[in-house]
Amino acid sequence: MKRIMLIIAMLTATAWTLDAQRLSIGERVPELNISKWLTDAPSLDGKAVMVEFFHSSNQKSIDRLRTLDDLARKGGNKLAVVVVTKEDSPEVGAMLTEGAPAYSVGYDAGSTFPDFEARYVPYAVLYDKRGRILWVGNPTTMKNEDIIGMLK
Repeated sequence: MKRIMLIIAMLTATAWTLDAQRLSIGERVPELNISKWLTDAPSLDGKAVMVEFFHSSNQKSIDRLRTLDDLARKGGNKLAVVVVTKEDSPEVGAMLTEGAPAYSVGYDAGSTFPDFEARYVPYAVLYDKRGRILWVGNPTTMKNEDIIGMLK
């Protein structure tokens, strides 16, 4: 019985590390590797960047598009908002670019999702103009004002 309890305790103790986030606040952000831009490529020089990962099968991702457009407009010259998707289809492209949004949209070249550890959507990484991570996680937990406030 003690052996079984020890095995259960070890599995429980290590299970959370398997899914743990390796991106850490203050570290340099991975390279944003985009194969094709659906919009104009963003100018990232001298700006903080919010990279949000998207998939059309997730309603929260779809619902966030309007919020991301608002964030990109409010961010002005201080913040670039980039939406990254793996879905290279005309329907998804039309959904992401409907209404000429202020955010940029790019297709993952194959390494951006894994490099940024995007295992679920919506998922975002916010980093400063020096490329240092400010925040990582589920963007539905933050208001646009909070994100803008982190840039000061």
